[in-house]
Amino acid sequence: MKTSILCVGQLVADIVVRPVDELPPSGRTRPVEEMELFSGGCAANTAAVLAKLGAAARLVALIGRDPLGEAALADQAAAGVDVSAVIRSGDLPTSAAIVLVDGTGQRSFYYRAGGCEKLANRHVPDEAVKAARIVHVGGAMKMLDLDLAELMARAKAFGCLTSLDTDWDIYGNWMRKLEPALPKIDYLITNEEEAAMLSGKEGPAEAARALLEYGPKAVAVKRGNRGALVAAAGVLSEFPAYRVDVRDTTCAGDAFAAGFLLGASLGRPLDESVRLGNATGALCTTALSHRGVTSLAAVNRLIEKQGR
Repeated sequence: MKTSILCVGQLVADIVVRPVDELPPSGRTRPVEEMELFSGGCAANTAAVLAKLGAAARLVALIGRDPLGEAALADQAAAGVDVSAVIRSGDLPTSAAIVLVDGTGQRSFYYRAGGCEKLANRHVPDEAVKAARIVHVGGAMKMLDLDLAELMARAKAFGCLTSLDTDWDIYGNWMRKLEPALPKIDYLITNEEEAAMLSGKEGPAEAARALLEYGPKAVAVKRGNRGALVAAAGVLSEFPAYRVDVRDTTCAGDAFAAGFLLGASLGRPLDESVRLGNATGALCTTALSHRGVTSLAAVNRLIEKQGR
């Protein structure tokens, strides 16, 4: 039986700085409490959290042969991710971001494009897809050269479940890119703002219902400190957030995806998978990047303690 989860998409070198409530005047310096280099990007974040939850997580991504790529790859491997399918190129830089986290845990980004934007379907080997129980695309809207419909169709042909997390589309393609893939997606994961842009509906419930009509089996909408809602088979359910002390929200949505996908891979009911996603996302915010999640046992303790 296939048990692994293949994450395809973004691997970014994230330099996370906290707290940054305002920039210093030109030419001046201000101290910060934390500044670290992590692997980032939606697919890589989800893979790292999945591995720490005990899943067999494998990553397909494209990075440069540069120090930032080396550091990002090492961070993934340290989390337990299989990075054997990550491709390194000497012709482009590793995609990179400076992540500025304010005192409340909210973040802003400076982003430099690189390998993520050049990842294409030819970089995703059939053997990696065949070995997976679930094929998940992370940061889909930023993957300019990735044909989402072809990849999802290939995964379905090999008997895989399919999942896709949208991310904000800085290029403005939105449904032009996503719509052809939607009938081939089992689990569409997005957030309130992205769902509104994709569906043209302002309310998250209306947006989820509208996106469901395009063909996915279920649509999960992440709502930050308001939890999540899921539309599936004509039923819409809301799930409250777990209460934690927030330090950094950078990886929370990707951690939600990891918890949700772990539940799906274990054959858990949809509502249990969403609760697992909510708890994983909440726990992730208690430290920088993906470091807030350490194990499935820690996530389960949060669920048991708060009973949500």
